[in-house]
Amino acid sequence: MSTASRLLFPLSILSGACGEGDLPGNYFDLELSGAENLCTGGGADHSESHQYRLVYDGNDITVAIGDSVWATGTTEGCRVDYTSIAWSSLREGYEIQWQIVGTARVDAEGGAGCIEDSGVDWQGTETFIVTTSFHPDVPSGCTYTLDATGRFATKIE
Repeated sequence: MSTASRLLFPLSILSGACGEGDLPGNYFDLELSGAENLCTGGGADHSESHQYRLVYDGNDITVAIGDSVWATGTTEGCRVDYTSIAWSSLREGYEIQWQIVGTARVDAEGGAGCIEDSGVDWQGTETFIVTTSFHPDVPSGCTYTLDATGRFATKIE
């Protein structure tokens, strides 16, 4: 399993946690694809799909997959900035701790005006930052960046 896959594994677990149900929020179908790997010098070949649930509370937001909130942040106009909870995983018996920092331009309810590309309602990046690493081949402070693009799916009140 690649470093990116090992880092991203907890998000994959969240995606199977619960269905959409009646949880309030704005739902987006996102595609995440590797853009830059500054951790191992290897490729940025990771890709996956998730349905994010974005919940607005004034300028504060929460980002969830199903009923699992995994990040919080703020919004100002079209811009959304968020930071995940801290994660820890083992790679080859070595602990790696990391966090996700995301930023995106979002057409909140599938409207228009925030993104020039009319084919998407969410356009941004997510950067996995290795905060602490005991693995000799994964340095603390390195980053793995994903492009995040998607479409508005639905809004549940």
